[in-house]
Amino acid sequence: MKRACFIAVIAVVLAGTCFAQSPRQVVVVADVARTNRTGNTGGILFTPTLTGMFRVNFYVQCTSGSGLGGTVLSPNLSWSDDIGTETQVFPGVGDTSSGPPATFVFIVKALAGTPIAWNVEPSFNDKSRYEVYLALEAIGPTVQ
Repeated sequence: MKRACFIAVIAVVLAGTCFAQSPRQVVVVADVARTNRTGNTGGILFTPTLTGMFRVNFYVQCTSGSGLGGTVLSPNLSWSDDIGTETQVFPGVGDTSSGPPATFVFIVKALAGTPIAWNVEPSFNDKSRYEVYLALEAIGPTVQ
């Protein structure tokens, strides 16, 4: 019985060392938190010093609607890769009244020395209030 318990303990310890290797850690390199916004808002999120892969986490929520029918908040992202300047326009977030958030996750390859920028653009004449949060994670290999 003691031998069986000893073998079981050794097996658990050895199994633990096999899985205890540290996985690659994701590093948040930039974040943005903007609340109580109206109108167009945005800016440069990050300018990488090395070319690499990044995951953008984008959260937009209308907190006080405009009351106007058919208005939206249009979040977008821009960066430069090997082809040139890229832009990703995410689906519009309804803002006639306050509502649940919209979240977007997007992966980009950004060139060293070129900015990763973001923007939220409301519909024309839209006075709704909203909040936006972004987190940028370095996730992939960097290219020297």
